[in-house]
Amino acid sequence: MSNLMKLLMVSITVASFAAPIEVKASELRSVSCSVAVDFLFNGTVRARPYRKDFVVNPGGFFSDDFSTFFRWGFFDASTHLELGNTVVAISYYNDVGVFDSIDFRTQLMLHDDKNAETISASHTYFTEQGVSGDRTTNYTLTCNVLKL
Repeated sequence: MSNLMKLLMVSITVASFAAPIEVKASELRSVSCSVAVDFLFNGTVRARPYRKDFVVNPGGFFSDDFSTFFRWGFFDASTHLELGNTVVAISYYNDVGVFDSIDFRTQLMLHDDKNAETISASHTYFTEQGVSGDRTTNYTLTCNVLKL
């Protein structure tokens, strides 16, 4: 290999390492979130409401074990990329009674870095097992990309 060719290859290699690195919109970002979960029996809040503010950094996750001596409770959150957007995925489990537990998963896509996104849901069912009546779970998840 000639000296000119070696010099050219070294110059290209050095230039590629020295080039400024840009953060693309399609990269994972740190997110700040707030979650609220309520369990109601016949329209009255029965289990302790769950409220948590948390941050998930790229490549990381958030986990909260809120179990007590008598009941199990877990909350987990992580992020991943989907279609170039950051998606927050959560998993919630709460053993709220002898015959009842709450177990759900959901995802929230953050479409831009400027606005917070929110997802809410409610699920109700009736049972005669144990004490009969309606059981309702409500949740809201709000997240936004952290500004650096």
